[in-house]
This record gives sequence, structure tokens and C-alpha cells, in this order.
Amino acid sequence: MRALVVGGRGQSGRAITAALAADGWEVTATSSVETDGFVGVDRTLAGSLGAAVGDGVDLLVDVVAYRPADATQLVALGDRIGAAVVLSTLSVYFDGLDDWPDPLVETQPTIAPGDSGYSDRKVAIERALLDEAPFPVTVVRPGAIVGVGTRHLREWWFLKRALDRRPRLVLAEGGTSVFQPTLAVNLGELVRVAAASPGNRVVNCGELDPPTVAEIGRLVAPDVEQVLVAGEPPAPSVGDHPWLVPRPVRCDMTAALALGYRPVADYASGLEEVLEWARSVTVGRDWREVFPRLAQYPMALFDYEAEDRWLATMTSR
Repeated sequence: MRALVVGGRGQSGRAITAALAADGWEVTATSSVETDGFVGVDRTLAGSLGAAVGDGVDLLVDVVAYRPADATQLVALGDRIGAAVVLSTLSVYFDGLDDWPDPLVETQPTIAPGDSGYSDRKVAIERALLDEAPFPVTVVRPGAIVGVGTRHLREWWFLKRALDRRPRLVLAEGGTSVFQPTLAVNLGELVRVAAASPGNRVVNCGELDPPTVAEIGRLVAPDVEQVLVAGEPPAPSVGDHPWLVPRPVRCDMTAALALGYRPVADYASGLEEVLEWARSVTVGRDWREVFPRLAQYPMALFDYEAEDRWLATMTSR
């Protein structure tokens, strides 16, 4: 059985490729540029993806479907694809409803499809594929993906503080925020299970027991004291963090479990390998070069001076 993983170099693609290969698939992985072990595919060039598909594949896994046009490309390949698994995101549920379900189920309404931002593009991709593809499509909606090779390691917010020997850190909302993580190795396992039983469906993917941000901090930086502050961040650049959300983002995993999915690692054990990798790849390098997507956050992630000023005012009272 032949599988093509489109976008195989990142954290998700690596894990998916490994899971499929271990299950006996003959896997070809693509990258935006041709390099050792990867076939070059430029989604903006007509025919580039089709050339990688060749005479056909039994399975196509699309890790990097970011534009509605990417869905159009897949649909156009017609009977050259036996089945597809396409990654979406939990952020398609962010519709601003006052009655926010916890956990989120796949039948929860999504935002409207569009072509203006990440989430509405994902909705457009989902709908086009599920409505128009002449092959079965499994849409997988992961949460905050974490794995070796990531360019967006949220846990670096804690790890850098530990490496910098910061004695304390501040967490708004009492450290109770939940933005459900998804280990890349578990995402790979869900894709493997879905590939073994093709069908048209939407499946959430997140850790079965999602931790709060305070629990993540205790795993990543156990020696750094947590100062928990009720409510919103108490000052600019103080207490804000990459998991801060106005209400819990947790997904229901019933559909995945019914499909036969079982996690291959829990968050704590799976995170150890990622943190070890992160420590090694950041030695002597600017972290913003290693984790460029994390560096794009609209807030100062490591404003230690602001944190110290605020902490000093608290201890002086």
C-alpha cells in the first residue's frame, strides 16, 4: 500500500510518516524543496502535487493544506487518490458562542468558511473535501501540536525560564487555562488508525487528560515557583502565556476512540523527548530562529524586566 505524506518534514509529518511506515505502508514524504529523503512539492505550481502522486496512491495525508485552493488540488486528482486524511484544527470551533461546550464535539458548529485567516480557511478546506472529493476523506482536528521538529513550541515559554534560572514566573487566571495539547506521536497514531479504515468523517485529536497551564509548568520547569494571579494578566507582558484562553479548549475524543485509536504516549512522557530535543537544538542559537512561529506572538514572551517590576511591587506590599 502506497502513501504520500504532503508536508513530511515538520513535527506532524515526521510522526505520521513513522506511524504509517511501522504499519507496513510504503511512504513517500514531501517538502517544499527537494532534499534527502523528501520529494519537492510546490503547492503554488500547477502540476507539482500531481507529479508526486504519479499514477496514484492508496493514501494521501495532507499536513499542509492551508488554502482553499489546496483542497481544489486534491479534488482534481480524482481517482488517483484512494483515500485521504487531512489535518485541520480545533480553532474551527471558535465561533464566539456564549454557551461554549466543554468538551467540544465534532458536531459543534464551526465558524463560517472563508479565505481571510487560518481558521476560516481550514473550514473551507474541510467542506470542499467532504462535499466534493471523489474519495473518502478523514478530517482530523488536532489541538496545540507538540513534537520533535516543531517550529511552534509553546512549552518553550516555561523551558526558557528554567534554562535562564528564573526563580519565579507569573500565571494569569490562576494557572487554570486549558488549551488542549496534541502530542505529534499520538496524532500519527490516529492518522494510522484512520488510514486503516477509510471513510468520510471528522475526528478530534487531543490528549485524553489535557493539563492546565500550571500543570504544564510543573512538568517543564518544576524548580520555578509559580505565582498564580486571579483574572487577566496584571500588567503588560506579565502573566500572559501561549495557553491563555477565555474558556477551556478541550475536545471530546469519543469518535477517535470508537475508531480504534489509543494514545501511544501520555503528555508527560511524550513531552520528555520533545524537551530534550529543544534543549539540544537551541544551544548557541537564537530561540526565535528555532521557533519562528512562536516568535510571531503579538506579546512579549520573555519580558523579564516587566515581570520583576511587578513581582517587586507585590513583595513590597
